[in-house]
Formats: sequence, structure tokens, C-alpha cells
Amino acid sequence: MALRYAVATGNWSNTATWDGGTLPTTSDDVFSNGFTVTIDGTFTVLSIRNTLNAAAPIIVAGGQFRYANGGNLTCTAAQAIFAGSTTPVLEMTLASPNTAIFNGSVLTLTNTNNFNAIKLSGTGTLTCTGNYTVDNGSATKQIIYVTSTGTLNVIGNLSSTVSSAAGSANTLRIDANATVNVTGDITASSGVINAGGSATIICNSNSTLNVTGNITGSATLGIYTIGSTVNIIGSITGGTSVSGLLNNTSAATISLTGVATSSATQPAINVSIAYTTAAASGTLVKISGNPVNANGLMAIIAPRITIDTATSSWLFQISTGGNRTLYAAGVALGNPATSNVRFGTTYGASSELTGTLRVPSPSNVLSGVLTDNTTGTLLMTPADFWNYLISSGFTANSIGDRLQNASTVATTGGQIASYNI
Repeated sequence: MALRYAVATGNWSNTATWDGGTLPTTSDDVFSNGFTVTIDGTFTVLSIRNTLNAAAPIIVAGGQFRYANGGNLTCTAAQAIFAGSTTPVLEMTLASPNTAIFNGSVLTLTNTNNFNAIKLSGTGTLTCTGNYTVDNGSATKQIIYVTSTGTLNVIGNLSSTVSSAAGSANTLRIDANATVNVTGDITASSGVINAGGSATIICNSNSTLNVTGNITGSATLGIYTIGSTVNIIGSITGGTSVSGLLNNTSAATISLTGVATSSATQPAINVSIAYTTAAASGTLVKISGNPVNANGLMAIIAPRITIDTATSSWLFQISTGGNRTLYAAGVALGNPATSNVRFGTTYGASSELTGTLRVPSPSNVLSGVLTDNTTGTLLMTPADFWNYLISSGFTANSIGDRLQNASTVATTGGQIASYNI
């Protein structure tokens, strides 16, 4: 491992930008040293830093790494970015349709106000692949900070381990009408009770947040949103002290495709804005899944809730103890098929099923033959067969009807005898 540092503002690909006149390698920790280095190609190093190095070689704090269009940086160390200045270490400033890529994980951040590891301040697209965790401290700081209407894609898990109620430490903070796509799980911190400021993800604008993964609340929030659109494919679980997702101040639209489960003390989704005159235009929670209440606590608390056809049940608690699940009509609950239920019989959780099986009465079933819950009683005698033949033997087009005009020996002999030869 070697320390490499910029000696001028310029492109990463330019050897004149670097100490020693050579490009950093995959075994180097790279410092901005107060300069701005533009990532103008695909590069791999151990880590990037804008921190101070007091020993030789002396490196000053500050500066940053910025993307050119198509820039692609990979940091292979367990901790990819080290912050030592209020200037973001890595920043995407370009307008759409420019794109940039970062590969690496950030699992800690210096406890200083307004420190950011990664910042999206342009309208272009930044894709980050790795796991990101904001750790202990009372400072207002963010691992990833979005301040413009660009697009951020995060592929990896986001979590928090903060243990101080002061400040606002977030793994991801969105302060603009951006589109943010997260593919990974979101986990809150169990270290301190903090209802809003230190959520793992905080949306302070009319942004769109799309999450494919599970959200777990704890002593802090998994997601805190103000007036945003939040679309989740996965599950949400209430925390120990706060909900998994909290909406406050401004109405939002929250869509969940998955299971919402309250903990024993907190709902999965909690909308804490006005429920009175503003209820009709308040936050709408749309769920496509089966909510699960716990300890008498609703899994979703909101002024407006809709479900779709994929929501087939909702588990409640019985006042006298135990659980009861409310099912939608048509849910398979181990009911027999309609073809196995007597014709005209209605059954099912909501009497929505009707039997189609037609069962003959015992009087029409031969004696001793099982039918329904009994045996047949019909007894057939030779006279029954004869009487049946008599009653039906000469109906139109029957065998009797056809045979009554057929020739016999007697009629044929009579016809022959009548001829005069």
C-alpha cells in the first residue's frame, strides 16, 4: 500500500496531476490534497480521501474527486472513502444525460458537521454499488447526499449504527426532487431513540424513492419522508421505539408491494400528519400484500389506505386473546371444491362459494348402493321392467313402434295364400 496524492487540479488520467508523475495503482490510497481531480476514465485504487496526512508526505485536507461523463471509479478497500473536509470527497456535478459509476463501500464517517462522502449535485445519473453505513456521532453528516434533481442508483444495503440523539446522521439524505432507486435492505439503528433526524434514509423534498428490499425499523427510522413518493417492493417491520417508515409534515404517496408488520410497540408505516380536515387529501398508503398487526397495534396508520387484489388477508388481534385473520372473498382456506359440494349450498369465509354437485335421491338409487350419506332404496322387480316396456314400448320411433308393422310368419303366409296363381 502506498500513499498517492494530487499535486495539481486536473484529470485523473494526466500523469502531471500526481506526485511522482505516474498514475495511482490498485494498491494505493489516493488523496486529493486540496485539489480537484476529475475522474475521466475507469480507474481502480484502494481508497480515496480528502483528509490530512501530517507525517511525510505532508498532505493537506480538502479538495475532492469529481466525475467527467462516463467516469468509473472502483475502491477495493473495506472502507472506500475517508472524509476530512466539508467538501464532499466524491461528487457528481454533471447535467443529464451524463452518467458516472462508483464501486465501493463506506462504513464509517468522521464525526464532523456537514461532512459527506458522496454527493449528487447535478441532474445526471450516478450509480453506486456497495454497502453504506452511517456510524456513531452527534454531527449532521451523510454518507450519500442528494441536492439536485438527478438520478441516484444505489445497489447495496443501507444501515445505521448511530447512538446519539443529537444531530442528523443519515446514510442517504435527499434534499431535492430527485429520483433515487435503492436495491438492497434498509436497516435502522438500535443505539438511540431518534424519531426523525437520524433515519437511515431521509427524504426532505418531493422526491421519488424506489426501494427493492426490506425495511427494518429499530430505535431510529428506516425511512423518514416529507411529501415524497415512496415505492417499496419488499417488507416493512416496525421498530422498538419508532416505526419502520414515518411520514410527517407534508402528504406523501407510499406504495408497498409486500408485507407490513407492526412490532409489539410500533407500526410498520406511520403517517403522523393531520387526520381531521386534511384527511381527504392526506397521505395515501397503497398496499399490495398482507398486513400483520401485532399486540393490537395496526401495521399501517394513515388517513387513507387502499388495497389491491394481491391483498388477500389482514391479521388482527381478538379482544379476548388470540389472533383472527380477515380474508378476502375467494381465498383458498382449505375449502372443498365447488364440484364436491351439494348443488345450491353456499359456503366459504364470506359465503361466496356455491356447490355444483348434483346428488340423486336415495329413491332413485338401487337398494344398498351408497349415495350421499345413506344408501339407495330402489327395488326393481320383473314386473317393473315389463311395465316399463309396456308404458314406453310404443312411443314414437321406439323399437315397439318400429316392430309393430314388421312382417311375421303368420302375416307373410297369409299374404302368399291370398295370391291366385
